[in-house]
Amino acid sequence: MKHLLAILFTLVYFIGYTQTPKAEILFKLQGHSDDLECMAISDNGKIIASGSWDGMVNLFHNDSFYTPISSLLDHYSAVNCISITPNAKVIATGGTDGKIFTYLIDSFGSVIKDKTIFIHRMAINSIVIDPSGKLLYTGSNDGTISYYDIYKAKDKKINNTNPISCIAVSRDRRSIYCSDNTSIIKKYDITGKLIKTFEGHLDQVNNIVLTRDNKKLISASSDKTIRVWNTENGKLEKTLSGHDWKVISVAVSFNGKYAVSGSNDGSIKVWDIEEEKLINTIDGIGTNARGVALSNDNTKIFAILNYQPDSFETKGILVFKSGIEIQKKVPPKIQIKQKTPNGNVPTPKKTPKPDIIPKEKSDSTKKIIKKTSEIEISEDKKKSPVPKKDNNTQD
Repeated sequence: MKHLLAILFTLVYFIGYTQTPKAEILFKLQGHSDDLECMAISDNGKIIASGSWDGMVNLFHNDSFYTPISSLLDHYSAVNCISITPNAKVIATGGTDGKIFTYLIDSFGSVIKDKTIFIHRMAINSIVIDPSGKLLYTGSNDGTISYYDIYKAKDKKINNTNPISCIAVSRDRRSIYCSDNTSIIKKYDITGKLIKTFEGHLDQVNNIVLTRDNKKLISASSDKTIRVWNTENGKLEKTLSGHDWKVISVAVSFNGKYAVSGSNDGSIKVWDIEEEKLINTIDGIGTNARGVALSNDNTKIFAILNYQPDSFETKGILVFKSGIEIQKKVPPKIQIKQKTPNGNVPTPKKTPKPDIIPKEKSDSTKKIIKKTSEIEISEDKKKSPVPKKDNNTQD
């Protein structure tokens, strides 16, 4: 009996890991020896970065072959978060070791370590770098949100008490949103004042993201839902349901129309936010979709899934088709001039203008004979010709 159970277990194990994925994997950005924890893509779409429990950060060009750029080895434990400036010139990373590292990328693609920053006592779970590359926003297990000036080495902290799982910063840098292992999302101003709370989830919020216009906040929760909030009044606008387990990651498209979510059920789902409907589901790949992102043109999904590598494979980011149909722009119609049989383009016929009959100049004037408020009697009086002056006339 024990031997039979052992055989059955072995068969189930191998069958489970030899199942073909239900979605085509377009590419694998590999290079890690352990499970991935985070990823980031620069706003200009040029660089993709992945962070893993092996302490490495791998950088890739977002080209046709996802050419590797460099591997950064400064963290000695899991890399939990990565942020890249929109121009892909500065990268910031945070890890369970409580350290922050910043790197500079020159025009030749060389990566140079810039700063090592110690501002938290515990693991750093979320990081946002300002587009200027001078300011950092971080959230930590020590219950604080840090606002740090890199070049002045000055730090301001917001005390949240509960450990921070994720932060999102408005584009004007005046508001900071955070999830903190509770079902409530909080909004602080830069001074640390609590402005608003977003309440509605039934379990803890794991991930949050803002649309680029700052009007919508999108959250992923352990209650299996993704919710869309109005940032001004804090009201819940939409609820996206469909995952079978905790939703742990979410990302939004540049235009704010689409969202992609990852869950502990091993699936990735693509949503039309405006229509509040499911567009595509990718499953059968692995488990724990820790991070997801959409390409700038919305045609591809980048995902970090704890999939089982094949022989000689390493772990990394998987690339899939998003399933979003991109509407092609129809070029304006150009009127083609038809040619005559002799090959010449006919000249358009001009509409003849109506003949304008010039008014005859009258050589007479009218002499008013009698005029009252009721009648006017006049008589034509011929103009007498004006004699021409003879310059030769002598006085």
